[in-house]
Amino acid sequence: MKKVLVLILGLSMLPVCRLYSRTWTSADGEKTFEGKFRSYEKETGNVKVIKGMKQFSFHVDILSDADRAWLESQSSEEKKENADDQAEVKEVGSQVIGSKLKEGVLVKLESGKFVEYTMSFAPKYYLVYFSASW
Repeated sequence: MKKVLVLILGLSMLPVCRLYSRTWTSADGEKTFEGKFRSYEKETGNVKVIKGMKQFSFHVDILSDADRAWLESQSSEEKKENADDQAEVKEVGSQVIGSKLKEGVLVKLESGKFVEYTMSFAPKYYLVYFSASW
């Protein structure tokens, strides 16, 4: 019974997963493929798309004009989101816990080593570690 429930739940999620993928068209309009948008670097013109379990990187010149316009709109939305994130970071600094999150205090684990971290967006959750010795 549990296997059937898991199968039904998994199949019901397929349409939701498909919503995030996009059909990309070549500049000549002859070729298309489905893939999830990952990132776009306007300076270099590199686009990263995830298709299946692999990530592909290519230059924006091979895409249609409609896809290029969509990428431009995505980068302007991303800039707006970054500005909103910076405003949230400033707001966090005025909170009781947030005021303790100064530069040089935060670290993150990267490639098995702890490195300094500067907050670029407001945290959704806080993890508070408390240790006592009796």
